[in-house]
Amino acid sequence: MTRILIITDVHYASEAERLRGDYESRTVSNPSLRFLLKQYRNFLWRRDTFGWNHYCDRFISRAGDADWVIGNGDYCCDSGFVGVADDPSMCSAQACLGKLQHAFGDKFIGMMGDHDLGKKSMFGGFGGMRLKSWERCTGSLGLKAFFRLDIEQHVLVGMNSTLIGLPEFVPDCPPEEYETWNALREKHLDTLRDAFESIGRKQRIILFLHDPTAIPYLANIPWVRSKLCQIDATIIGHLHSPLIMQMSRLLAGMPKIQGMGHTALKMSTALQKAREWKPFNVKLVPAPGGIEAWKKGGFGELILRSSDTSSGMHFQIKSLSLIHISEPTRRTP
Repeated sequence: MTRILIITDVHYASEAERLRGDYESRTVSNPSLRFLLKQYRNFLWRRDTFGWNHYCDRFISRAGDADWVIGNGDYCCDSGFVGVADDPSMCSAQACLGKLQHAFGDKFIGMMGDHDLGKKSMFGGFGGMRLKSWERCTGSLGLKAFFRLDIEQHVLVGMNSTLIGLPEFVPDCPPEEYETWNALREKHLDTLRDAFESIGRKQRIILFLHDPTAIPYLANIPWVRSKLCQIDATIIGHLHSPLIMQMSRLLAGMPKIQGMGHTALKMSTALQKAREWKPFNVKLVPAPGGIEAWKKGGFGELILRSSDTSSGMHFQIKSLSLIHISEPTRRTP
């Protein structure tokens, strides 16, 4: 038996990031949009962006004896909106990954998320992907764009969702960097093709990627389609909560939303293609602390057993926060 744990969307906050306060609202000049953003944060997503560090420690204390631990991306809060190219965000990622690497050593495999590479602000349209973030992720942070683990009849393949879904992220890329990003994508796809083509017909496949936006692009690749019947699960993060996952399934196939900004267009475009997730058997690992509207966060546990009659895979979510009570914000008179 092999026990694998998956943690994603930790969004650790260094002191340098916390000092930025209400950083997102400052990118929005329209008062109505600022109000909408505040309601979104208070009632749906996360009221206190910087108040989740303790979940990293809680995960480490709960992990127990694991054969592998996979980080599925988003280690910082990305308060500069350019990923770890921003020094305070880099400090957050270093602190988070330092704890995970110290706790699990060579058993830990860290993948990249969209916030690690940079992501435009929701309403302000500020920031975006930066090649400097890629260089820091793959360099001093030691994060991987690809991994492969062969465990008995199972093949675990980790991939970078941002590179695979790069056509969706064109608005996030500085024009002068896009050619380099596209070259990284082509190289990544070559690596994945070699991995897929070497997988035997009797082997079972488990995919790891951060953002499900990449899945429709995988679905259109012949060497992926030829292996669909062997894919037992595709393990994702990014959505933070089963509630968002359920909404994504309900809204699958919706039309694109034009005229409401970059984020609305990107999200609706991804949802329009979400029907293509089904053959990939998508399994969500939530953020450790969940979201305001659904506070049951946690981490994933994947058990692999050798079996001739079934996939031999058991996946479940272990709770880290059945009840989470936010500390009230103290205001100075």
